[in-house]
Amino acid sequence: MHSLIQFLARFGNTLLFVVLEIVALVLLFRYNDFHQSIALSSASCINGKIYETRERVTGYFLLREKNTLLWHQNGELEKKVARLEAALRQSGREESPLRDADEFGYIYARVLKNSVNQLTNSFTLNVGRTDGVEPGMGVTGPQGIVGIVSACSDHYSVAVSLLNVNAHFSCKVKNTDVVGSLTWHGGDTRYGWLEELPGYQMWNVGDTVVTSGFSNSFPAGLAVGRIESFDKTAADNFYTARIRLFTHFESLADVRIMYRTHYQEQRELEEAAR
Repeated sequence: MHSLIQFLARFGNTLLFVVLEIVALVLLFRYNDFHQSIALSSASCINGKIYETRERVTGYFLLREKNTLLWHQNGELEKKVARLEAALRQSGREESPLRDADEFGYIYARVLKNSVNQLTNSFTLNVGRTDGVEPGMGVTGPQGIVGIVSACSDHYSVAVSLLNVNAHFSCKVKNTDVVGSLTWHGGDTRYGWLEELPGYQMWNVGDTVVTSGFSNSFPAGLAVGRIESFDKTAADNFYTARIRLFTHFESLADVRIMYRTHYQEQRELEEAAR
């Protein structure tokens, strides 16, 4: 009780001033339309800023989830477009070579670990044999191909990255039959090299490089990169092109594993033929 009396004696005038100010402000804004409108407007502005800040914060934390959802939706749209293109081709209205829409399917995965600063880089995925993943399946990202599955456990898998000096990918210059072997020479993660291009030049700087479809890992036409330069070696009659890769490997997150729906049938037939 003594402490309370001391507190009131010390801060009584200040408390009385605050109470009177509050009463005055209440009377002012309650019985004065002009000041009341200002108060409401200010309150609305403050609430709007609070809601905007909250939306930005929650939106940031939900961004990855939204990106993953869009990634799945894009995959389904790509399959629908491929089916439509296949139907056009079968009806004779489309002459360009197109992959069968039902030949490949997707298994969605998330990158758990990724290396980019070694000569033999790889990355680990959160899906495995129980999800249908097998060695040899191709892995693609939002911008283009990223690697091939090399090993699997029940719930995880490891893929050889395109950024691996021992890896080779069959690719071609888009809208041509010029096929070469894509490899990485180490160093800059932005560039790969398309080797063994024939001596007759049928491409130019700026042309797009895509998968050739000559492997069981990827269908034809998947994006890889763009030609930035090329030169001809003195020892032979072949060109080597420097490719600016579309995929940003340092920020690899959500990917798709591609599987062939009739791969087992093809493999059994090829083994029987041998």
